[in-house]
Amino acid sequence: MKRNLKLFVTLVLGATMMFSCQQAEDPTMDQGAVPETRAYGDTPVVVIYVETNDTNPLNAGDYKLSNGEPFAGIVELFASNIHKRTVNGVVEPTLYLNDKMTNLLENGGAATYVAGLQAKGIKVVLTILPNWQNIDFTSLNDTQADQLATILAYAVNKYGLDGIGFDNEYGGTVTTVSGSFGNLISKLRDKLPAGKLITLFQYNIPSGQIDATAGAKLDYVYSNFAYYNTSISVAGVTKEHYAPMSINLGNYYSADQISQYGNYAYDLTEAGYGAIMHFNLRRTSERNQLSLFNSIADGAWEETVTCENGNRPQDWTFVSSGYTITYDEATAE
Repeated sequence: MKRNLKLFVTLVLGATMMFSCQQAEDPTMDQGAVPETRAYGDTPVVVIYVETNDTNPLNAGDYKLSNGEPFAGIVELFASNIHKRTVNGVVEPTLYLNDKMTNLLENGGAATYVAGLQAKGIKVVLTILPNWQNIDFTSLNDTQADQLATILAYAVNKYGLDGIGFDNEYGGTVTTVSGSFGNLISKLRDKLPAGKLITLFQYNIPSGQIDATAGAKLDYVYSNFAYYNTSISVAGVTKEHYAPMSINLGNYYSADQISQYGNYAYDLTEAGYGAIMHFNLRRTSERNQLSLFNSIADGAWEETVTCENGNRPQDWTFVSSGYTITYDEATAE
């Protein structure tokens, strides 16, 4: 729809130019030429963050394009946490899965909730978030960065994940270490197998934390809750790896807003941006965003979206203590 409007304008302008020019003879048309169209492909990829505290991530896999592909190319499980422990007086980072996250991954959960999405062609990324433990991704010394990178690479392998996503919020009181975040990204990239993803939410990243060398190792960077923000603040990140839109799926949107999001999807696709990010997916009984998804799919690829369910409940048991992955576990095998 969006492309049709712009095509109409182009045709009108073209017709005006033809009538205003004096041609000795009618131009000939290459009979082999076909109109240029866009179709679903690798760019932009649709990313959906799922709040696993209250939402079944399989709902994100229920949205399908008219060409049979999943609407979401990446689902981010939001979120695990960076915690810490003290061993012989030395602070070590750990990876904590809270009571809701634990059985999504542990005790066979990954075979249902990770592999279930992957079977539909969706990559599954585990987001890691600070949790008021007075430690975050900007406060790690070199040893701690290596330990955390080892733990995260281990988790990717253990649960069959497609990568790790970083969101540097809620760290508490921390003492920053110059270049800590970039060092962690570089170490994680070295430890992950080829083809695994590293993503980043562009928020609370102090200047100088991620240099261009580290930034170039990120697969996708998502703008900070924006309608359409093309300002990339992470060094080394190009537009092919950036999402200018971050859309809150818990909100209500008017028909005009939905249409505008479709226009933005068209614009960013034409401009060559790499991703469109959505967060806070709700069950369809809470907030049905099918009209929004259709507008975005139409704008990006001239596709439509259907939903086969989208209302799956939390159907796994919770573990009150959660589960902690330590450096010892990650290096035991």
